[in-house]
Amino acid sequence: MRSAPYVAGLAWRRLRRRDSGAFVTALGLVVATAVLAGVLAGVTIATDRSTARAIAGIPTSARSVRAVWFGIPGDESERLAVLDSAVADAFSGFGLDGPTPLVLFRESTVAGHYVGITAIDGVGPNVVLNSGRLPRTCTPARCEVLRLRGRGDLPNAPGLRLVQVGTARLRSRQLYGDFLRPTDSADADLHLAPALQRSGRYHRPAPGPLVVAEGRSALEHAAALARTYRTYAWVWPLAPGNPRLWQIDDVLRRSERARVALTTRSSSFAVDAPVEELRAAQRSANIAGRRLLLVGGEGAALLLAFTVLAARGMRRDLDEARRRLLWFGAQRWQLWLLTGIESAAVAAVGVLVGWLVGVGVAALAAALAGAPVSGVLHESVLSPEGLGIAIVAALVAAALVWLTVSLRPREGTGFGFVDLVAVAAVLVTAVALAGGVANEDRLASGDSSALLLLLLPGLVAVAAAIVVARTFPVLARWWSDRGRGSIATRLAAVGLGRGPGAAVATVAFLTIAFALALLAEGYRATLARSDREQAAFQVPLDIVVREDLENLVRVFDVATPARFQKLVGPGGEAHPVLRVTASAGRAEQVSGVTVLGLDHAAIENVGVWRTDWAGGRTPSDLAALVDPGRPVDQRGIRLPGGRMALTAGPGLLSFAGIVRLQDGSFRRIDLGSANHATVQLQAHVPPRAQLVGLELVPPPRIVERGADAGIAFVGTARISGPLARRMRPWIGVGGVVATTTPSGVVARAPLTPQRTSLLRPRQPTDDTPPSVLVTPRLADLAGGVGGLLPVELGGANVAVQVAGVVDRFPGASGETVVGDRIELRTAIDTVSPGAGRENELWLDVPPDRVPEVARALSRPPYRALATTVRADVEAEARHDPLAHGTLLALLATALVALVLASLGLALAVRADLRDDRGEHYDLEAQGSTPAFLRRVVRARAAGLSVAGLVAGLATGLGLLALVTRVVAVTARGGTPEPPLAVVVDLRLVVLGVAVFALLSAALVGTATQRAFAGARGPSYRETE
Repeated sequence: MRSAPYVAGLAWRRLRRRDSGAFVTALGLVVATAVLAGVLAGVTIATDRSTARAIAGIPTSARSVRAVWFGIPGDESERLAVLDSAVADAFSGFGLDGPTPLVLFRESTVAGHYVGITAIDGVGPNVVLNSGRLPRTCTPARCEVLRLRGRGDLPNAPGLRLVQVGTARLRSRQLYGDFLRPTDSADADLHLAPALQRSGRYHRPAPGPLVVAEGRSALEHAAALARTYRTYAWVWPLAPGNPRLWQIDDVLRRSERARVALTTRSSSFAVDAPVEELRAAQRSANIAGRRLLLVGGEGAALLLAFTVLAARGMRRDLDEARRRLLWFGAQRWQLWLLTGIESAAVAAVGVLVGWLVGVGVAALAAALAGAPVSGVLHESVLSPEGLGIAIVAALVAAALVWLTVSLRPREGTGFGFVDLVAVAAVLVTAVALAGGVANEDRLASGDSSALLLLLLPGLVAVAAAIVVARTFPVLARWWSDRGRGSIATRLAAVGLGRGPGAAVATVAFLTIAFALALLAEGYRATLARSDREQAAFQVPLDIVVREDLENLVRVFDVATPARFQKLVGPGGEAHPVLRVTASAGRAEQVSGVTVLGLDHAAIENVGVWRTDWAGGRTPSDLAALVDPGRPVDQRGIRLPGGRMALTAGPGLLSFAGIVRLQDGSFRRIDLGSANHATVQLQAHVPPRAQLVGLELVPPPRIVERGADAGIAFVGTARISGPLARRMRPWIGVGGVVATTTPSGVVARAPLTPQRTSLLRPRQPTDDTPPSVLVTPRLADLAGGVGGLLPVELGGANVAVQVAGVVDRFPGASGETVVGDRIELRTAIDTVSPGAGRENELWLDVPPDRVPEVARALSRPPYRALATTVRADVEAEARHDPLAHGTLLALLATALVALVLASLGLALAVRADLRDDRGEHYDLEAQGSTPAFLRRVVRARAAGLSVAGLVAGLATGLGLLALVTRVVAVTARGGTPEPPLAVVVDLRLVVLGVAVFALLSAALVGTATQRAFAGARGPSYRETE
């Protein structure tokens, strides 16, 4: 009995017994550990796929690592073979496929022909043939080439005889990057509308021929190219999955070392890599991966709680064994050794088997996801960090099992260790929230406090479960004393209120299970809704069409509003939108103000709106606030006959007319100078143009030097004639004082280079500024609702009046001003002609026509514009690997919680039947029937279920509010705009409760039916 090996052997023999409870405990640990390992691998797989998608999203021209040498070779150290060797040494063991070597000679005159020449070592995979065949290796006697663009003859010089064998286009811009313009490919075509193709603004001179050859060596030694600048490049293309997430650090580190090594060798070397893009992809994936760890932490905590509940089944058996050993003379250390060996063995076996199961699941998941199995395993479950987590999990599991089987039930109501745990969890949570430690910024930055943030839900759930466990017996006793239920119900309440035991542990576990289930489902619903709201916030109506700034393609240069309306079809509407970026009164920290001019219907029909964004107002209420209720289109004087003429002078001033064309654009037309005499000024204007302003232009030198320095030029303009008489109601702007005469207008103003002086019609917005909606910061600058706010754009101020305050508005971010489109256009064009043009379209399309309209917008002439379809944005969010994985993991966590809650209740019933055999016998002896005993046990199970459900739902709602506040991120890991709004899918919650009820009824019914089968139940026979 004094031998430690005997105790170890006894523990082994006891663990092998089926009724010891060790099997159920180990099984719970197997599942918990497998889930933890699966989550680690899932994080690696999801973040790797997310990184692959991010790499695919890098612009093609930047999606590569390239070493570049530029210049004209001089000595032997700059020969191609030497440069190749230097690059090979610098990038040894780089880890990416490649490189692809190439040379590009600057466009120049070669042998009397202007031409661009490039060569690739391996041209076939990098071009798409349009005609002909692939070239053979270039030689001095015959250098076969493919024409990529341009027309004209090719050079034919000694050592450089270019022979065209076909035409082709580059497969992508990835190889040459920005060395070649987009139009340098033979198939480059903007597919502009005919009006744009005829416009001189978009005209480009015809480029010279560009040809590509196979092989660089012959061109290097060509005498005709000896004095031509060339670029040698070695390109390692990046592709989805190459590099993997865990390879990015090594790739960037090696590229930095290669840059240092090559620039040390020659200043003509450079190494380019998409460092910022790869780092951004890495950060985004890692941040979102932490969100998945949050989900996995919930599942692991739930399963560990189940393990504790299951381990209670070991305690009764161990207690009996310890009593027998004490009777036989065993010492205390032997009893502790027996408990420790059994606890450690259960934990070690459970964690080891669970981790192996997790490795198998991880390998299968990686294979199904198309990720490298060995790479995923070595970066997750088999990595040093992963194995460390497994060891920690085993130690924690052993400690939990040991505490569960060793701690004695607490008698009375005194403050105990468990209560101390609850207080500590509450204090940690409160300090984390009050001190700003628990917020999404910390989590996003990878701060050390991120671990605390990930543990917060578990801490809150544990604290709530302990509080429920402390209060549950009191409530049960109160119900047994004052309840009016049946005898079976009151007997069940008496049993539940007797004190600590399986009932208290069960209701605590059910609290955790239901809380985490509601948290998982609520967070899933919140994230799913957030993705839809973000799509609707980014694309306020079904489709948004914007101008292509890169190619200078304006929306209404491609098609008229009427044509867009016809494209949308019946039941839809095309809303022109005015969008400009301005500043507000040069206020500190207020820049980049977005000004949106919208129609009444566009405001009413925005795709997402929450009334709390505007103090309870709906979009219809907001549209009414900014509705001018009067005509506000810009006024002017029509110029029939395509001619503008007026009589002016004498004076030194010149004049320019500001005219508005039929398409809404503006043009400044010089009229000339008075030249010290009264002259007739005239100019031709486009048909149906309107004169909206007459600019007074001072002489070129209006500020003199020397004695006259600082003296402004005061100009006087006398304007007469039929057109001038129509200008008499006009007002002066920029210091102009206008006086009417019978024949016209006399305008006088001090003229300076800092401002524009002109005469213009009085506009509707001069007396009543546009009514707008603004964000709170802008409203504060204006002094609240009703105040005036100066919006500066194009060097001029536009006064607007605050009619309402909104926290945010769909289609804009940051500080925002929203008003009536025509009213804002008039006000802006009045002070800065042409700045108020509509440059965007919001299309409200019938649902069944959205795909058709989207396809039409992808074809000429519309594809010259930038088109965003809300349905596509939503689909991208749904198919994002991190978002998809997060939502599935949350749903799986909720389902697992419900299943484990049912199993936990079944375990509680089994413990009840085992521990209360004597009481059941007494009841049978007093005449209780098996049906009555079943009702008592089932009533206890129902009481536990109701208590756990109510406490769990309350805790879950609190957790949901907490998590969505401190982890305010989308399923894809980004900061949401608009912010998350907590939502619970009541249908799924009710369905989950129903599933739990059905599973529990089946398990409890089966257990009680078997226990009390026949006229005399097993408890009676066992007592005999």
